[in-house]
Amino acid sequence: MKFHAIVLLTLAAVGAYGQQSKLVQTGSNGKLIYATYANEGESNSINKIPDYSHAGYKGGGTLLPQVPVKKTLSPQAGDNHKYIQDAIEAVEQLPQDANGIRGAILLKAGTYELNGLLSIKKNGVVLRGEGQGENGTVLKDLVPGQHSFIRIQGSGKGHGNDDNRHNITTEYLPTGATILEVDNAAGLKAGDSIILVRQPNQQWIDALNMAQFGWKPAGYKAEFERTILKISGNQVTLKEPVVDPIQKQYGGGYLYKAKRSGRISNCGIENMRLESAYKTDTSEDHGWDAVALLRAENCWVKEVTAKYFGYACVSIESQSVYNTVVECAMLDPKSITTGGRKYSFVVESGSAFNFLNRCYTRGGRHDFVTGSVVPGPNVFLDCYSTDTYADIGPHHRWATGLLFDNVYGGQIRVQNRGAMGTGHGWSGAQVMFWNNYSYKSDFKVNSAPGSKNWAIGCSGQKQDGPTGYWESWGTAVTPRSLYLQQLKDRLGDKAVKNTIIKAQESGNIWELLAAWKGEGKLR
Repeated sequence: MKFHAIVLLTLAAVGAYGQQSKLVQTGSNGKLIYATYANEGESNSINKIPDYSHAGYKGGGTLLPQVPVKKTLSPQAGDNHKYIQDAIEAVEQLPQDANGIRGAILLKAGTYELNGLLSIKKNGVVLRGEGQGENGTVLKDLVPGQHSFIRIQGSGKGHGNDDNRHNITTEYLPTGATILEVDNAAGLKAGDSIILVRQPNQQWIDALNMAQFGWKPAGYKAEFERTILKISGNQVTLKEPVVDPIQKQYGGGYLYKAKRSGRISNCGIENMRLESAYKTDTSEDHGWDAVALLRAENCWVKEVTAKYFGYACVSIESQSVYNTVVECAMLDPKSITTGGRKYSFVVESGSAFNFLNRCYTRGGRHDFVTGSVVPGPNVFLDCYSTDTYADIGPHHRWATGLLFDNVYGGQIRVQNRGAMGTGHGWSGAQVMFWNNYSYKSDFKVNSAPGSKNWAIGCSGQKQDGPTGYWESWGTAVTPRSLYLQQLKDRLGDKAVKNTIIKAQESGNIWELLAAWKGEGKLR
C-alpha cells in the first residue's frame, strides 16, 4: 500500500494529540494518573492500566552495549558457514568482562553465502555487519528445509520446581496491582526473582465459554516472572505489576522463587541483511526464521533486514525475557499465504518484557503478533506494516499484558476467534492499542468476561467491538506514547532518550518508516 494523500490527511488529525484518556491522564506534576475500572461483566472498579515500561533490555530505558570487535571477517567465495561459525566459537572462548561481554565478530560489507546455520550459545557475543541495505553485509541462507537461520540459544527450560509455594490469599488481585498477600512469606526477601502463577479452574473456562473449543485449565496455567520489591509481614510488593487478574473463584494462584538456569544473555545480532534462497513465491522448503531468540535474556536484534523468509524476521521463543528488537524489517516473505506463515515479528509462549521498536514489515500476515499464553508485558512501539494479509494483535489463546503503541497496519484486532485454527478462542486480555491506525478492513476490540481490552486514540476504516473499551476514536490522545511516558515517569528523561531517535520526540514516525523500508539507516 502506498502512503497516499487520504492517509496523510487522516494522520494529520491523528497527530493532533489533543485530548486525554479518562483512564490515564497527565497530572499537574507531568506524571500519569490512573483511574480505576471494572472488568467486563464485573462491577468492582479496582483495576487500572498496568505499567508496560519494564519491557526491553535490562528492564527498559538502558542503552544497548557498544561491544568491541574481537574478530573481523571479509566474504569468501563459496560456503562461508564454517568460517563465520568458527569465529563465533572463538569469541565464545574469550573471558567475559565485568558486564558479561566477550566481544563482537564484524562481518565486512559484501555477500556471504552460507550452507549451514549459525548459532551463538555463550553469553556476551555479538555478530555485527556493516549495513542492512543491499550494499551492506548480506548473508544468503542456502540451507534447504524450514529452519531458524541465526539462533541466540540458551539451554534448559522452565523456572525450577514450585514445591515451596506461597499461596495468594488476596481474593481478587486486579490488573495493575503490585501488592498482594500470601499465606506465609517466610523465606522471601526483597530482590528475589519469583514466578507469579495464575492457575485457572474449570469455572474460569466455563465463564469464558471456551470448553467447546477444547480449552482445559491445565493448558492455561500462566507463569509471570516478577521481582520482589518489599516484604512486610505476609504482604509482598512487586516491582512489576499484575497484567491478568488472579481471582480465588477462578482458581487463584501462588508464587514461588525462580530457580532458572541456562539462559543466554548480552548477545546481539546487528546491522546486516539476511536473505533466504527460495524457488517460487509459494516455496516452503527454505529459511523460516531469520533470527530466533531461545531462552534469551537481555539480548538484542538491531538494524537487521530479513528478506524472503517464510515465517519471521525475529521470533522470540522459549521463555525469552527483557530483549530489545529495534530498527528491523521483514520484507516479502515467501510461502503460501495461510496459517502458520508470515508472522513477521512474533513473541511466543512464556516470553515477556520484550520490546520491539521502530520495525517495518511488507507482505506479511500477522506482522506484530503473539502466540498462546504469552504472559506479558510485551510492547510494540512506533511500528509500520504494509501490504498485509491478516491482523495485528494477539493471535490466540489468552496472551496478556500487550501494548501496541503507535502501530500502523492493516487489520488490528483482539477478539474471540472461536473455533479458528484448532480452537483459538479468546486471543488476548489486557491488550492496549494506543494511538494506532488501521488502513484496511476493520479495527476490532472485544473484551472477554473478567478482562478488558482497550483502543484509545485509535483510527481506522471501521470500528468494531461492542465489548471493547473505546475512547477518542479518530483523534489521537496525549501523551503520544504510553510506553515512553510510563518509562519517563519511572526512570526519567534519560531513559527515554536512551530509547528513541529524534523523530520520536514529537510524533509518530510512520512516514519515516514507510520511506525507509529496511534499507540503510533510519534517521
